[in-house]
Amino acid sequence: MFGGPQMVGILDCRLYLPVLLLTAGVALSAPAFAKTKVLTNASIHTVNPKVPTAEAMAIDDNGMIIAVGAMQDVLAAAGKEAEVIDLGGRMVLPGFQDAHVHLVEAGVNEILCEFGPFDELDDTLATVEACVKSSKTDWVLGSGVSMTNLLDQSDNPIALLDEISPDRPVLILDDIGHGAWANSAAMHAAGYDAIEGNPPGGIILRNRKTGKPNGVVLENAQQKLRNLAFPDTPENVEFAYESMLPTLKTMAENGITTVSDAGGFWPQGHVKVWQKALANNTLTVRASNALYVYPDMPFDEQVAALTRQFSNDPGSLLRFNQVKIYVDGILEQRTGAVLEPYRQGAGIDHGFDRGFLYFDVDTLNRYSKVLSEKGFQLHYHVTGDRGARLALDAIAQSDAAPGPHRLTHLYLVDKVDLPRFKQLGVVADFQLAPSSVDPDYVQFIRQFIGDRADTMMPAGTLQAMGADVVMSSDFDADELSPLVKIQTAVTRQKDGAPDVATAIAWMTINPARLLHQDKTTGSIEVGKIADLAIIDRDILKVPVKAIGNAKVVATVLQGRPVFDPDKLLGD
Repeated sequence: MFGGPQMVGILDCRLYLPVLLLTAGVALSAPAFAKTKVLTNASIHTVNPKVPTAEAMAIDDNGMIIAVGAMQDVLAAAGKEAEVIDLGGRMVLPGFQDAHVHLVEAGVNEILCEFGPFDELDDTLATVEACVKSSKTDWVLGSGVSMTNLLDQSDNPIALLDEISPDRPVLILDDIGHGAWANSAAMHAAGYDAIEGNPPGGIILRNRKTGKPNGVVLENAQQKLRNLAFPDTPENVEFAYESMLPTLKTMAENGITTVSDAGGFWPQGHVKVWQKALANNTLTVRASNALYVYPDMPFDEQVAALTRQFSNDPGSLLRFNQVKIYVDGILEQRTGAVLEPYRQGAGIDHGFDRGFLYFDVDTLNRYSKVLSEKGFQLHYHVTGDRGARLALDAIAQSDAAPGPHRLTHLYLVDKVDLPRFKQLGVVADFQLAPSSVDPDYVQFIRQFIGDRADTMMPAGTLQAMGADVVMSSDFDADELSPLVKIQTAVTRQKDGAPDVATAIAWMTINPARLLHQDKTTGSIEVGKIADLAIIDRDILKVPVKAIGNAKVVATVLQGRPVFDPDKLLGD
């Protein structure tokens, strides 16, 4: 793909700058380059099929790409005053766009008491005791416990926490974002000790002998506890903001210039956390974020609250223009909604043999229709094949104008529903991380769903059928590195990316289209914004199994280096 004749595109940026500034997101504190810079001696992979490779590119002092192509043509377009930067043969890609992260939660989780998911019970309880002693907040908070492992070791885990902390609420979040472990004080605060059955969208596990809550809650039942433990206070917003800053740095270190945060827990002040980063000029990514739709809130009240927080200003780095709608849970918890029952025996016994739905079908369809008509993109969490079908059905009844709408995770999709992605213009969002496609993990899931595990995450199939595919991380649940995921996608024996260029597109131009910014980002073209990832080697030329060893050496957001430890791009 390299080495052919080079072409160059040149424009007078003065003619286009007002439009580009309006659509690009220009709320960066530091300026872009002080003067026009030319990047040369590089393998520039543009992700533009008309001009797939280039020798050089020029970026003006507004962070806009003004020339791409052969070195002499780019130098002529940049002018005599331009600074020439020799990249020493490194690769330049459009900045990676991670369309599914949990950035605020990832930051907070790093600061909570940390548990090993598969620790022995004595070690887990020792960590609880240490956490209670060291914690200075009203609630004792931790994360990382596997609920399945916990329940294998205790049939009444609430009593274990009560013995350590009888009066002060304790909440330990799980390792996969779909459950939590709480003591009696926390359960009482949520009112879970006084209800029969399950709350909307959630499951309260109970002691088989007494019928009382055993301290483990699944799916949306954890959210009321989270909201109580992390109320929207100035102190908690500041805490979450300070926790998020190192995670933003991690994004830059991985060449990520755009994210879509899929948490969106607005009662916990998450919107304010992002707004604070924007106001403080510490936001080093473009963010097109989602707001969580709670199954246990009154419909009209929630629609009004979500609509008040809607923002879609193309001139800002920050937008809240999506809603995150959980259709089902996860396969390993037997809560992913499936067409055929789970196999008996393995996992948590909660009484739902075909998985679990956060909303009844009518309410799911109603939220989808009303919120899309309010201008929101629809972002569905689905893992089971029934969940995927219900989400596609909901999209078919919704307003297509804010789309494309998308389904994320997609562990199982029935073959009947595969053509519907292209027919409905629905984006398929996969997390093809090493842990997700590892043979041991597939074998683990097989105990729940049998041979259906062989067809999980049909990314390659949907790509071949003409559907739009993106690849994201679900960080911090899965591995973040785009380079590792590109290697994983291409080396996957079945249903991976057909080649490296396609995998790159899944993390650049394809998510840019999903996030309504492909006119300004996602590829290296004249008139687009200089959001770039600079890599230490050309991943299109190295052996595929070596791609994950490549390193991001610099990251540029609108012409401004946000990660450049070796000062490749100057001071």
